[in-house]
Amino acid sequence: MFLFSIRLVWNSPDMVIKEGQSVNLECSKMKPASTAMYWYWLPLGKDSRLTQLVFAIEGGNAAVEKDFESHFKSSKIQGDSITLSIEHAFLNDSGTYYCAESEHSGVADERADTKVSPLHNGQ
Repeated sequence: MFLFSIRLVWNSPDMVIKEGQSVNLECSKMKPASTAMYWYWLPLGKDSRLTQLVFAIEGGNAAVEKDFESHFKSSKIQGDSITLSIEHAFLNDSGTYYCAESEHSGVADERADTKVSPLHNGQ
């Protein structure tokens, strides 16, 4: 069970990109003691649910959830940051992306949110 202590560190501006473009989202740790970082996605839509995309622990590779590994990539934790890459964004990638960090205690702190809205080609 995770207890989320929400602490927004930076607000990146909402992004609007053309469909097919690649997107890189970067997140930096606020607590040096944090040993794990996560990426979550809340798709647009009334019935959407928060979905974990990535889990990374210091010293190891980032693990992208199986259903998303062909479309999303993530760096391992490098220094104090982690990057989520969306290759060839589609309209259904629109939503809010969250980054979180945690210590082994199981407490996670929310780190950032970024809305990504791909445009159809030709717009």
